[in-house]
Amino acid sequence: MNAITACEEGGACQPPFHLKPSAATISATTLLRKENYMRRFLSIVLAVVMLLAVCSPVLTARAAGFKDVAASYWAFDEITALAAKKVLAGYTDGTFKPGGKVTREEFAKMIVVAKGLALVKPAKASFTDVAASRWSYGYVEAAVKAGYIKGIGGGKYAPAAQIKRQDMAVLLVRVIGKEAESKTIKESVAFANDEPKIGTYAIGAVTIAVRPRVQLLTWDKSRNLNPTMSATRGDCAFAIYNTITPPATGKKTITMVDENAPENLFPLISDSAYTMKAVTFLASAPISVTPYGVPFPEMAKYVPTLANKHLIRNADGTVISDVELRKGMKWSDGQLVTIDDYIFSHQLYMSDAIQVVTRSPMDLVTKIQKINNYTCRIYWKSWNTYIPVGWTIYPKHILGPQFVKDPKSINTSAFNNKPVYCGPYTVKTNVQGQYMTLAANKNWFGGQPVFDTITEKFILATNTLLINMLTGQPDVSSESLTLDLAQQFESKMGKSFNVYYNKSTSAGIMEWNLTSAWFKDKRVRQAFYYGIDRKTITLKALVGTEAVLSPLSSGSVYFKPVLAKYAYNPTKANALLDAAGWKWNAAKTARALPDGTPATLKIPYSTGATFREREVTLMQPMLAKLGITVEQDPKDFDGILDAATAGTFIVNLHGVSFDNYDVFGSVLAFRSDQIPTEKNGMNGQNNYRYSSADMDKWLNTAEKATTAVALKEAYSHIQDIFAEDLPCLYLEQRIYPDEVRKGLKGYDHFFSCTIYNNWNVQYWYWFK
Repeated sequence: MNAITACEEGGACQPPFHLKPSAATISATTLLRKENYMRRFLSIVLAVVMLLAVCSPVLTARAAGFKDVAASYWAFDEITALAAKKVLAGYTDGTFKPGGKVTREEFAKMIVVAKGLALVKPAKASFTDVAASRWSYGYVEAAVKAGYIKGIGGGKYAPAAQIKRQDMAVLLVRVIGKEAESKTIKESVAFANDEPKIGTYAIGAVTIAVRPRVQLLTWDKSRNLNPTMSATRGDCAFAIYNTITPPATGKKTITMVDENAPENLFPLISDSAYTMKAVTFLASAPISVTPYGVPFPEMAKYVPTLANKHLIRNADGTVISDVELRKGMKWSDGQLVTIDDYIFSHQLYMSDAIQVVTRSPMDLVTKIQKINNYTCRIYWKSWNTYIPVGWTIYPKHILGPQFVKDPKSINTSAFNNKPVYCGPYTVKTNVQGQYMTLAANKNWFGGQPVFDTITEKFILATNTLLINMLTGQPDVSSESLTLDLAQQFESKMGKSFNVYYNKSTSAGIMEWNLTSAWFKDKRVRQAFYYGIDRKTITLKALVGTEAVLSPLSSGSVYFKPVLAKYAYNPTKANALLDAAGWKWNAAKTARALPDGTPATLKIPYSTGATFREREVTLMQPMLAKLGITVEQDPKDFDGILDAATAGTFIVNLHGVSFDNYDVFGSVLAFRSDQIPTEKNGMNGQNNYRYSSADMDKWLNTAEKATTAVALKEAYSHIQDIFAEDLPCLYLEQRIYPDEVRKGLKGYDHFFSCTIYNNWNVQYWYWFK
């Protein structure tokens, strides 16, 4: 997929909701508007046996604190809490060995102890391989009596065998009383790339085990559940804790604050990242992506690959892929989701009557063949890993009749602010510009979310947002406070909140209109690069530590620091302006453009973006050395965006995000066919009006390249051309702080330009 994301005022710089959930996957510049409480245990009557070692006779109980379980370990809270309650124990050397494997008899003991069951030692053993003389006999029999254990067949239990993750799920689903329900589930809904590996007998249990209000299993970084792998002690601790203290035990509300409200709730026609972020709460996607850039199936049953034979690459570079939706999914109004919705969405994206922000990847489709109500086959001109992530799905039964009657009516449809999606939350209240309250979608196909209600407040000015945060009422603020304000917040509220400083893929950007008298000459653009001390501005504006050195993310394998050559040098800058015909006045205090226009430049930025104000203030004396007078021009960000699209601007200042994974998306906006025109419905992303045959050539090469060598060559040329032509000016590489109340589980602190912090919000819960 292809995208840069532009952002402002602290910046939730990330693209559309379908990325919700890693690699940039939209071919569009998505513009942003302005840039753990300790968990109480359920009352459990614990038997004296809880004082004994849990995992084998050689273990000893410790109150808490294992030298090999750092606070950053993913199951630290669960291990610590269970150890404190004597449900789990460590080894005599002070370790817990969280990666150690667990046998089936050890797991039986864990459950019995956790549930406070009395040992049972019947005269006749339930299993031929668990004799009365075996150390685990009383535990296994207690679990049998409770109905938790049924053996592996043939009168055996296999006590010394390591327990598989899917078997752990089967057993614990019995413990929580959902075995009967699990047996009614015939197709998995586990949001994992390895769902086909789930044993038939475990499909229902695994499906239940990953539901938000259950959470007995977790995914690895490749978005696999590894159902046939042996469970670790860390796995078991996490699962057992959530068995006895389910995620929904705690408070079921949360309050979030953001720096700006969504433009609307319809990403098809909105280039606001705040729209994308808001819709992340509301909409699932056929294929989603993790913060690590890994696509995974959400509404779809699989991600098409060569390995699973749902993807065919032809010799001419064209590709055929299959899409199969999960059965039984419903839109939030109760209507079934079918493949017709998927196909209809392509019609929406390709309609010239609709003000579509980007048609990628839909414009790569040559044919769609419906197979049945849940499956279709798509023929593509070209393909990359993230193409399936970019396909957003909309309800045909809602928008279809409108589209047939008058396609243009979609632009002003009631759907824009009162949408129907198939996601974990629905809109309960939407006071535009102020706040939204969201209600859990109890019929979401992935299971009811943990929080019943989410309140999201929108506070425009960062200083006001800080004051609001200091009251202690909001629970989460992500990418909204600037670096200095986040540091202030941490100094005052650090006992109650975690503050994460995420080095971002986002940058400050000064967009230039290259058709204007100001910036049509590349020598002038080069002069601005030499005449603005970008690193000093970054440091003094308190938004980061480094200046941007390439139009590609510094985390990309193709990154070249091509902008490093533009070290601050006012002398070079003035020489370039002289060569471009910019004239000094007699006193050499001010310049005029070649046409005689005074060199007075108003720089628009989003109202309330205090750090942008600082940046412009810092630029003023720097550009004054070049004879350029700079004036502050704070404006409504919608107006800035509209002017950029229409080409009625000279310059603007906001933010943009790159992507480590979808490199092409970071540079697509420099292709000439992305210039917004009446012919393309003003849908292009090249607001700079930049046109270069060489840049087009190498961008097209990069888009079609299939080898690492070819890609490296193409992106090398693209960066070199950018550094010569300079279609825009990049400022700081941003630091994005997240402020999160301690005790919130499931929250991922990271920065990606492809997903939002709320990508997995349905799984968040308060640790009790």
